[in-house]
Amino acid sequence: MSRKKIMIVEDDPVTVKLLRFLLEKSGYEVVSKSNGLAAVESVEDEMPDLILMDVMMPEMDGIEATGKIKKNPRVSGIPIFFLSALGQEMEVIKGLQSGAEGYLVKPFDSRSLLKQIEDKLA
Repeated sequence: MSRKKIMIVEDDPVTVKLLRFLLEKSGYEVVSKSNGLAAVESVEDEMPDLILMDVMMPEMDGIEATGKIKKNPRVSGIPIFFLSALGQEMEVIKGLQSGAEGYLVKPFDSRSLLKQIEDKLA
Protein backbone atom coordinates (compact mmCIF):
# COMPACT_ATOMS: atom_id res chain seq x y z
CA MET A 1 0.00 0.00 0.00
CA SER A 2 1.39 3.39 -0.91
CA ARG A 3 1.76 6.06 1.72
CA LYS A 4 -0.83 8.80 1.84
CA LYS A 5 0.44 12.25 0.89
CA ILE A 6 -0.46 15.35 2.87
CA MET A 7 0.21 18.89 1.67
CA ILE A 8 0.90 21.46 4.39
CA VAL A 9 0.15 25.03 3.29
CA GLU A 10 1.61 27.25 5.98
CA ASP A 11 3.85 30.32 6.06
CA ASP A 12 5.25 29.74 9.57
CA PRO A 13 8.36 27.52 9.35
CA VAL A 14 8.06 26.36 12.97
CA THR A 15 4.50 25.12 12.40
CA VAL A 16 5.58 23.40 9.15
CA LYS A 17 8.42 21.67 10.99
CA LEU A 18 6.11 20.51 13.79
CA LEU A 19 3.44 19.24 11.39
CA ARG A 20 6.02 17.55 9.15
CA PHE A 21 7.52 15.73 12.15
CA LEU A 22 4.11 14.65 13.46
CA LEU A 23 2.82 13.45 10.07
CA GLU A 24 6.00 11.70 8.92
CA LYS A 25 6.24 9.93 12.30
CA SER A 26 2.68 8.70 11.64
CA GLY A 27 3.68 7.31 8.24
CA TYR A 28 2.50 10.04 5.88
CA GLU A 29 4.43 11.51 2.97
CA VAL A 30 4.56 15.30 3.41
CA VAL A 31 4.98 18.19 0.98
CA SER A 32 4.76 21.80 2.06
CA LYS A 33 3.96 25.12 0.39
CA SER A 34 4.46 28.51 2.02
CA ASN A 35 1.29 30.21 0.69
CA GLY A 36 -2.05 29.61 -0.97
CA LEU A 37 -0.85 30.62 -4.43
CA ALA A 38 1.93 28.02 -4.35
CA ALA A 39 -0.62 25.40 -3.27
CA VAL A 40 -3.07 26.27 -6.06
CA GLU A 41 -0.26 26.20 -8.64
CA SER A 42 1.17 22.84 -7.51
CA VAL A 43 -1.82 20.83 -6.29
CA GLU A 44 -2.37 19.03 -9.62
CA ASP A 45 1.30 18.00 -9.82
CA GLU A 46 1.44 16.89 -6.18
CA MET A 47 -2.04 15.27 -5.99
CA PRO A 48 -2.07 15.06 -2.18
CA ASP A 49 -4.63 12.88 -0.41
CA LEU A 50 -5.38 15.72 2.02
CA ILE A 51 -4.41 19.38 2.48
CA LEU A 52 -3.77 21.17 5.80
CA MET A 53 -4.27 24.87 5.02
CA ASP A 54 -3.45 27.93 7.09
CA VAL A 55 -5.88 30.85 6.70
CA MET A 56 -3.67 33.93 7.00
CA MET A 57 -0.79 33.79 4.50
CA PRO A 58 0.97 36.14 2.08
CA GLU A 59 0.15 36.22 -1.66
CA MET A 60 -3.12 34.26 -1.32
CA ASP A 61 -4.94 33.39 1.88
CA GLY A 62 -6.24 29.93 2.65
CA ILE A 63 -9.91 30.78 2.05
CA GLU A 64 -9.22 32.00 -1.49
CA ALA A 65 -6.85 29.10 -2.22
CA THR A 66 -9.42 26.57 -1.00
CA GLY A 67 -12.09 28.16 -3.20
CA LYS A 68 -9.81 27.88 -6.24
CA ILE A 69 -8.87 24.26 -5.50
CA LYS A 70 -12.53 23.30 -4.98
CA LYS A 71 -13.46 24.89 -8.35
CA ASN A 72 -10.90 22.75 -10.21
CA PRO A 73 -12.64 19.46 -11.11
CA ARG A 74 -9.33 17.54 -11.24
CA VAL A 75 -8.55 18.25 -7.57
CA SER A 76 -11.87 19.33 -6.06
CA GLY A 77 -12.28 16.03 -4.19
CA ILE A 78 -9.16 16.51 -2.09
CA PRO A 79 -10.23 17.11 1.52
CA ILE A 80 -8.95 20.36 3.03
CA PHE A 81 -8.64 21.09 6.74
CA PHE A 82 -7.92 24.58 7.97
CA LEU A 83 -5.39 25.08 10.75
CA SER A 84 -5.70 28.65 11.93
CA ALA A 85 -5.11 30.95 14.85
CA LEU A 86 -8.43 32.56 13.88
CA GLY A 87 -10.97 30.75 15.98
CA GLN A 88 -13.86 33.18 15.89
CA GLU A 89 -17.11 31.60 14.73
CA MET A 90 -17.34 33.80 11.60
CA GLU A 91 -13.84 32.72 10.51
CA VAL A 92 -14.72 29.06 10.98
CA ILE A 93 -17.96 29.50 9.00
CA LYS A 94 -16.11 31.30 6.18
CA GLY A 95 -13.58 28.47 6.06
CA LEU A 96 -16.20 25.76 5.92
CA GLN A 97 -18.24 27.68 3.32
CA SER A 98 -15.17 27.86 1.07
CA GLY A 99 -15.27 24.06 0.82
CA ALA A 100 -13.06 22.87 3.68
CA GLU A 101 -13.98 19.65 5.45
CA GLY A 102 -12.68 20.74 8.83
CA TYR A 103 -11.33 23.67 10.85
CA LEU A 104 -8.86 23.29 13.69
CA VAL A 105 -7.75 26.22 15.82
CA LYS A 106 -4.06 26.66 16.71
CA PRO A 107 -2.61 25.60 19.01
CA PHE A 108 -4.13 22.26 18.02
CA ASP A 109 -4.06 18.94 19.81
CA SER A 110 -1.84 16.60 17.78
CA ARG A 111 -3.83 13.45 18.66
CA SER A 112 -7.06 15.13 17.60
CA LEU A 113 -5.48 16.32 14.34
CA LEU A 114 -4.14 12.85 13.51
CA LYS A 115 -7.50 11.24 14.36
CA GLN A 116 -9.36 13.61 12.03
CA ILE A 117 -6.86 12.94 9.23
CA GLU A 118 -7.07 9.17 9.74
CA ASP A 119 -10.89 9.28 9.77
CA LYS A 120 -10.95 11.31 6.54
CA LEU A 121 -8.43 9.10 4.71
CA ALA A 122 -9.81 5.76 5.94
